[in-house]
Amino acid sequence: MKRIVARGRVFPQSYSTDRRYGRLSLKAGFLFPMVWANADDQGRLCGDPEEVKYAVCPNIDHITKSDIPEILDELQRNNLIKVYETPKSAVIQLLDWWEVHRPQWAYPSEYPPPEGWKDRLRYHPTPKEIVTENWVPPSQFNRELPSALPNNLPRELRSQATTLPHTPTGIRNKEYGIRNKEENVVNTNGLRSAPPTTTENELLDFLSKLKNWKFKKDDDLDWLRDFSQQEPKFSIALAKECRDWHSGRAPPKHKGLWKNRFRNWMTKKQEFDKDKTGRHYPGRVPTEAELDAQEKAKGLR
Repeated sequence: MKRIVARGRVFPQSYSTDRRYGRLSLKAGFLFPMVWANADDQGRLCGDPEEVKYAVCPNIDHITKSDIPEILDELQRNNLIKVYETPKSAVIQLLDWWEVHRPQWAYPSEYPPPEGWKDRLRYHPTPKEIVTENWVPPSQFNRELPSALPNNLPRELRSQATTLPHTPTGIRNKEYGIRNKEENVVNTNGLRSAPPTTTENELLDFLSKLKNWKFKKDDDLDWLRDFSQQEPKFSIALAKECRDWHSGRAPPKHKGLWKNRFRNWMTKKQEFDKDKTGRHYPGRVPTEAELDAQEKAKGLR
């Protein structure tokens, strides 16, 4: 169950125009993205200067261990982090974590939260159990933020959408629990998200027909949107290529393995595209035999 740091943490683009980030010194501006990349699923990490130096930036010579306290104090003055004491050690909490970070899963932190802070949890304590607490689906994060719109806007805008006729596609969507695109989707938290686009409907219909993919409209739509943010080039054509390429192998036992296949497929496509440009792409994509061995070692096959 325990997961300390995600394998791929992306520093938010919104900080490029954030005035708080623009006021930072060179050292603080350099350290902050690395603090973000090394935070756990709740946006926390150890705040001990020695731990920060050797866990976050061990190979950055121009940031020394003696620089860390001053840099953390600068980040805290600019309301980017909060440093607080716990019985175990000092802890850093990223203050914008839930405003800009939209994970699919969030495991508990090994550090207690600061006073007044609520953790958001969605994780597997066991392979067949899901625990959620204060959880908001990724597509609903923006709805929790205060609106910056002027007060004189009309309360309701008249929709120009028309009711679609009952076509075979509509009947199939109804059978699998996918609503027509002019309808809003209500997730398990009772919040209303944007209706799926035509492309998303096609991908949802494709996913619902995969072997051992237990289709759940709201969860799968949230996963699809989150995955599409990570892999903007993901499309119905690439999804079918991945399915066809694995057609000679035994079907996965659950949708988690399908998701791993899609993720590995996009990694391979990225490596292939970069190889064609002549640029070096670090690392090596594992072979199918190695992927099989990894899945067996984790008990997924």
